[in-house]
Amino acid sequence: MRETLLLWIAAALPFLASAALGGCSAAPAASAATPAPGAARALLEPSLQDRDWGILRSKAQGLKLALPEARAWLEPAARSAAGSGWELRHEPTGSTLSVRRWRASRLPRVDACEAELRQRMPDLATVDETNLVGRRDVHVPEGFLTRITLLALPGAGTRIRGQVLAIGAGVGECLAAVARMDCASETELAERLRLLDAALGHLRLSHIEDRVPAPEPLAH
Repeated sequence: MRETLLLWIAAALPFLASAALGGCSAAPAASAATPAPGAARALLEPSLQDRDWGILRSKAQGLKLALPEARAWLEPAARSAAGSGWELRHEPTGSTLSVRRWRASRLPRVDACEAELRQRMPDLATVDETNLVGRRDVHVPEGFLTRITLLALPGAGTRIRGQVLAIGAGVGECLAAVARMDCASETELAERLRLLDAALGHLRLSHIEDRVPAPEPLAH
């Protein structure tokens, strides 16, 4: 299953396009095929669409980012204690995003920031060759080096879970954004990973000019 999922996601993510060469030929279309029951359920399940991007801000964290379907990402009614993080939930799909920022040594490394994050969030998946979909380093927000890691994980029954980890190191501080999702199909997981990768790749400090990201289209 993992090999098939990697091909779907490699086709959806521009920085993984080279991994898909030679391994993703299109299946011939069936003129009058009846969808399998599982596929029919996937079509009816709410999805995160590449539309209605908007800027969301956290005054407490001093950060902002653009998200697709921005008005559907809501903060919990009962907010947690100050300093614990910025929590968002995409109501139609149940996808979640947790963003936090904390003080560190003067010149922290991304690996050190990740180790601290795992102490704060011990339920994060361990990254290995069985679940790693992609990884890249970006210089965002301003003054940070941030590593974005995409993971595909088994879910309950036939479902598939995904995590996007964005962990950054700046001068005297660390930041982290963790997105979680639960999907009924490989194609839906690939699309959500693509969109969250694009969103977190445009994370900004609050004083930086607003820019809504334009994710690359799916490869065909």
